[in-house]
Amino acid sequence: MAKFKDFLRAGHPPTLFAAFLYFDFCFAVWVLNGAMAPFISEEFNLSPAQKGFMISVPIIAGALMRFPLGVLAQYIGRKSAALVEMGMVTAALAYGYFFVHVYNDVLIMGILLGIAGASFGVALSLGSGWFPPKHKGLAMGIAGAGNSGTVLAVLLAPPLATAYGWRAVYGLAALVMLVPVFVMILFAKEPPDREHQTLKEHLGCLVEKDGWAFNFIYIITFGGFIGLSNFLPTYFYDQFGVTKIQAGQLTMFAALMGSGIRVVGGYVSDRWGGIRTLMAVFGVVIVSILLSGAQASAVSATILFMFCFAALGAGNGALFQLVPLRWPTTTAVAGSMIGEIGALGGGFIPNAMGLSKQWTGTYYNGFVAFAALATVAFVVLYVAQRKWTKVWVGEGGKARDTRSPPVLVETVSTAPAGGALPAFKTLVYPVGNSELMEKSRGLVTKLCKMSGARLVLVYVDDKFHGATAVMTPSEGWGRVRENWLEEGKAMLRGEAEEFRKMNVANIETELRRGHVATEVVNCAHDRQADMIILASHKPSPLGTLLMGERTYDVFRQAKCPILRIVR
Repeated sequence: MAKFKDFLRAGHPPTLFAAFLYFDFCFAVWVLNGAMAPFISEEFNLSPAQKGFMISVPIIAGALMRFPLGVLAQYIGRKSAALVEMGMVTAALAYGYFFVHVYNDVLIMGILLGIAGASFGVALSLGSGWFPPKHKGLAMGIAGAGNSGTVLAVLLAPPLATAYGWRAVYGLAALVMLVPVFVMILFAKEPPDREHQTLKEHLGCLVEKDGWAFNFIYIITFGGFIGLSNFLPTYFYDQFGVTKIQAGQLTMFAALMGSGIRVVGGYVSDRWGGIRTLMAVFGVVIVSILLSGAQASAVSATILFMFCFAALGAGNGALFQLVPLRWPTTTAVAGSMIGEIGALGGGFIPNAMGLSKQWTGTYYNGFVAFAALATVAFVVLYVAQRKWTKVWVGEGGKARDTRSPPVLVETVSTAPAGGALPAFKTLVYPVGNSELMEKSRGLVTKLCKMSGARLVLVYVDDKFHGATAVMTPSEGWGRVRENWLEEGKAMLRGEAEEFRKMNVANIETELRRGHVATEVVNCAHDRQADMIILASHKPSPLGTLLMGERTYDVFRQAKCPILRIVR
């Protein structure tokens, strides 16, 4: 309990609660058509393939809207973006109540329900934005537990549809959406970690290999959760002959496990490591999904689905423990991008199940297809994590401890001998201590001329990173942040000019925020650098203790070679 109090004190609990409620209600709206699918398919006499497609439309539409909303949130703020989205959701529900009359109208309504599905990345970034890195896994797990909205939908929508008609559920949901709107207005505060970056910089995560590895993993963990949540009412109703209300109740048991365990997944990942947690998750998912589809009774199938959903929920929490570690300054955009692709994967299950039933007469082949996809994702994770743990995350997927004491590291302290160097293409040179820079500039110039490499000067503003815990979203702090940025830009301009005077032609500059060592390594990774050049103080009797925490951390994290110039 004391640790949880420490967690709460580290952030802003009212904003976390508002983010949870926002995501919870939006999620419930997003899966309404899945929860009411037995009613809709019965009224329009739909085939299995039509059922699967109808259920998948809101999932796919929501997925496609996630990334644009995440980008918008970076410019108008996450709180404002959430309020805009909830206003649009309310209008969409009103449309469903008044204007849905035929099957095509249901498909149009599915697209409009997708607006609610766009909330994911914004909700998680808003909820976790006030918390430091070591608590972000739990904060994101709590905000992400808003996918318990599935439970509300499958538990409440069927009895309401039975009593008042399924169209009336849209109207009732529109009224209920006012609750998270008012909570957001009254209690949420925009977190201080908002970045003002260009659209090009935001879209950069789309072309990174790490981003697509995360996408594929999330296709299984979240795509599996949302796809199964939407299709299970139809599956229970068709496969076991239960009533429409009972089908919703059975789905509720499974969905509740997935939603609740998500918080545990984030908490465990903070301590055990997100990568280790994900590997365990895939093993449970593959086995349980195959066994679930082979059951002859609704009870045994529900129990196995609960295990499967628990693993999927833990996997969701584990993956998003890793996201802010990999993209610390663009978590909202990266989260939205990953959430978008993962949710697109959610459209796979309803369509696979519907086509399997229509073509083979059984739903089981749809389960087999999903298990095969999960196996491929496990292989992708296993291969990718070997690089991740060398570059930006600790062993097993835990946050790196930047306070670790230095250890003995080999130091390069001599200039290169005469002759040509290897044909380096890119050298990364961190800009910092002016005295050290002045003393090492000549050797860096010689390296650039001898190798013909591009010189990337990088300055990392760590003052903002260190002050995040005490900063508030005020005008005063905004001016301080801008002054810090200007200091960094001025230092980069000055250093670039000094190198140009020494006839170094190919120079680029880059300004970053965050932990110095991590951002230097990230810069080298993003630029595919051949070498990082570090200027450092001369060794003393204290040995490597004076190497400096930042220098030590670069040595510990970097994947490419490092030249340490000692002066």
